[in-house]
Amino acid sequence: MLVGVAWLLAFLLRFGVYIPVEYIQVFLLLTPLAIAIKIIVFYISGFYGQLWTYASLKEGLRLLYGITVASLIILAVLFFTQQSDFPRAVIVIDWLLTLFLVGGSYFFIRAKKDIFSLTPRGVKQKKIIIVGAGEAGSMLVKQMQRSPGKGYKPIAILDDDLSKTGLMIHGVRVVGSSRSIPAIIADYPADEIVLAIPSASREERRRIAIECRDLGIPCKTVPDITELVDDEISISQIRDIDPKELLGRKETNIDLKDTVDRYRGKTVLITGAAGSIGSELCRQIVDLEPERVVATDISENGLYHLEEEMISWLNGSSKVTFNVRVMDVRDNHAVERILKTYKPEAIFHAAAYKHVPMMERHPIEAMENNFLGTRVMIEAARRHNSERFVLISTDKAVNPTSIMGLSKRLAEQSVKVAASESGSTKFMAVRFGNVLGSNGSVIPKFKRQISSGGPITVTHPDITRYFMTIHEAVYLVIQAAAMGNGGEIFLLNMGEPVRIVDLARSMIRLSGLEPEKDIPVEFTGLRPGEKLYEELYGQDEAINKTQHPQIFEVCSACNEMLLVEMLSELETVVTKGDGLNFSNFLSRNYLAPAA
Repeated sequence: MLVGVAWLLAFLLRFGVYIPVEYIQVFLLLTPLAIAIKIIVFYISGFYGQLWTYASLKEGLRLLYGITVASLIILAVLFFTQQSDFPRAVIVIDWLLTLFLVGGSYFFIRAKKDIFSLTPRGVKQKKIIIVGAGEAGSMLVKQMQRSPGKGYKPIAILDDDLSKTGLMIHGVRVVGSSRSIPAIIADYPADEIVLAIPSASREERRRIAIECRDLGIPCKTVPDITELVDDEISISQIRDIDPKELLGRKETNIDLKDTVDRYRGKTVLITGAAGSIGSELCRQIVDLEPERVVATDISENGLYHLEEEMISWLNGSSKVTFNVRVMDVRDNHAVERILKTYKPEAIFHAAAYKHVPMMERHPIEAMENNFLGTRVMIEAARRHNSERFVLISTDKAVNPTSIMGLSKRLAEQSVKVAASESGSTKFMAVRFGNVLGSNGSVIPKFKRQISSGGPITVTHPDITRYFMTIHEAVYLVIQAAAMGNGGEIFLLNMGEPVRIVDLARSMIRLSGLEPEKDIPVEFTGLRPGEKLYEELYGQDEAINKTQHPQIFEVCSACNEMLLVEMLSELETVVTKGDGLNFSNFLSRNYLAPAA
């Protein structure tokens, strides 16, 4: 109908109301032909298969192309039918009118969605300031305007490119720089600020997040550009700022290509594989082209979930064989069976009890698992001539005030003794602090407490801890293990310690709430065995650089004969399970006063 109207109007505009008689016949003959040609071209161009509600510039160009092709075909028909005196202006006017009528009708459908999008009843819209006037910011504004039911209303845009200030994006004005957030908030009261700068550096994100935190405004973000598909941004991708972005620590660039040769074609055994560190070891080591990865743990439920994940992770790859085996590191027979079966060249010993207060109530169990279990694994590695044995240690092993810390200190010393004795196995340990998001760590605990309405519990207002992401910690462990020659205790660069109460208050603000007003922070007192601050190395230890800028070596002098004797005596005491003799031995030789 619109094509016919356009054709008629083209004749009327060219000739007026009185069309010459000789052209009326041409008009009547060409009208059905012109309609047929255009319908066929429109069909081939996909006009009728397009959902015009979601049309964009790409569909607009397709529309222009189709209408132009149809007009050129009509011109060709006129040429071949020898209608040389036919006014060409009719074709031009027809082209313009078809574009206006047909294109307008389609894009009315498209515009109707934006123009007449109403906020559903009961949906309270949050006023949003978007940081970033680039592609991501533009797409985000458009998404919010198209979907008012999601509860977002963009009221202003910030961008550090001052040439954009005063310009508008989809009707929303760029009002200033991200460095003027406090002044802008006064003029544009907002409920949230969303970072739409996928390429922004960690420092920039942290600066904006902390500024929003101090103003009491929730700050959210869209994913990194590497997380996006076809650079598309949507409202569903808006997420809270990751707490690790407030720690002020830049993550190490991950590049394992230099370590591939150390593990390619070999069998790697990982104890404690169902835990946070152990499971990440599995994920990263399978990318190093080993022949086989053997994941062991005492938790059969944890191993089940790990196996399911790794099947998906490997995605049917036949290059790496992944085996899971239930194994208690304290059980000599179980350990012997596994090592005899698989003969691993490299062993990562991550199995350990880690919770300080819990282990204070179970000292014998802590020593059996963390100390004796390590010695069982050391002896098995030595018997089967494994090339490398790597103990995953902790900063709690430095000047230990807890049973858990002491058990890891003794495990470190056992590794040093094993390395000093003759043999082909290279024994070493890697020491680091807390890892973000691990089982039982403070950040998941704070998230649970905030979601339940609080309070957030912190043991002491001055307590500090070192933090590192699991991904980075495991990467550095693998690097340290690859370059070790035996006998080293490696220390990972943990950056500066973080006050836990500051982290708690930051997480409350990032959740859109106010500390003390919405979520109280309560101090519960230091728990048994807990330090006020952790240390990465002791007074009797020196720190040397290694070839990797984020890995150091801890060096200390010790009387190895005396150390062997003490470890042997302690093994006997723990094995007997005599609580009184055990406590006396520890107080006489090891435990330091709480710090």
